[in-house]
Amino acid sequence: MKVLILGGGGEMGRIAAREAASYDFVETVTVADMNHKAALAVANSLGSKGAAFQCDATAPSELHPLLAAHDVVLNTIGPFYRFGVPILHAVITAGKHYADICDDWEPTLEMLQLDSLAKANNVVAIIGIGASPGLTNLLAMVAASSLDQTEELLTGWSIVDGNDQSSTPSPRVKPRKPSAASVHWLQQLTGTIRQQERGQLRQVKPLQRHIIAYPGYGELPVWTVGHPEAVTLPRAFPSLTTCANVMIGPDQDFRDLKMIASLIDKGIMSVECAALELDKVQGTALSKAQRNADPSPPELFAWARGRREGRAMISSAHLKVVIPDGMAGATSIPLAMTLPLFASGFGDRRGVFTPEDIIDPLAYFDGLATRCLGPLADAESLIVQAFLP
Repeated sequence: MKVLILGGGGEMGRIAAREAASYDFVETVTVADMNHKAALAVANSLGSKGAAFQCDATAPSELHPLLAAHDVVLNTIGPFYRFGVPILHAVITAGKHYADICDDWEPTLEMLQLDSLAKANNVVAIIGIGASPGLTNLLAMVAASSLDQTEELLTGWSIVDGNDQSSTPSPRVKPRKPSAASVHWLQQLTGTIRQQERGQLRQVKPLQRHIIAYPGYGELPVWTVGHPEAVTLPRAFPSLTTCANVMIGPDQDFRDLKMIASLIDKGIMSVECAALELDKVQGTALSKAQRNADPSPPELFAWARGRREGRAMISSAHLKVVIPDGMAGATSIPLAMTLPLFASGFGDRRGVFTPEDIIDPLAYFDGLATRCLGPLADAESLIVQAFLP
């Protein structure tokens, strides 16, 4: 298999390239990035499997020859509300398999509309297979599997890095431009977002605070944010009245974020300027209060409310270990783990899929367990699932 990593010189791409090269069936890992120096450094770290190309993925004359020479494309170029749809369209047109870490709900809906084109071109495309979305979608499948009927489904993540390995620049470094991650985050904390409410997808304001009863943690405050899970999981669970993506962390952090979001919504500050300021303080001013919380809340989780055998029940599922390399590893390792799936094939299934559409959760978590820290063997050793009657 010849694998192309778009954005391979960045933090997400670097880890995805390393993981891709670890598979015996992968012959070549091509690291493509606008920053040729960064791409070359990553490619050199891969040994004989690595190759580097300078490529502007928005330029067809540069992208198309690379696509033609590879079997599978892993896309880490964000923000996806700018780059996701055109890159996926180019990959499908080239007839190549594809996976990405798209974390914006708007392009997710547009990318799903390319399903017919993917079928016609014999392509399997898996969108949003990172940490959130990705692992959270699969945790949602695990949590909901214990219920006969699921009425409410939340996926969530913590703004506190349990590894204490911030994926953003140190406050001593003055970044020249905002990170794609911070731009994405603020984009989904401003304006309106789409999520399932009262049985329908609706446009609502983000950063709404709710309290949920979480097994093992008691009452847990959560804050809403725009994300793909909220618009894709209702396709798998037609009975849902509510579906949202939420964040957990210190309330004061979210009040600060709400103030920043209001400045953006009022036109006082641009998303890019706010993201640049956020990068300067990320990991310092934010999230200090909860790092030593006991018990520490889950970093990635799913929470479901519904009925089993006629009784109301709450079911939750979360990872009980830390994936290596912080949030960058939690995002990029799941992306690279699609490669064995592409190698095995998907039978006659073709099209554009979200993780819950095409990936078996427990089998996938079995594979993830072998790539985590500690003596883990399978999904049972990786996931905590608990219930409240």
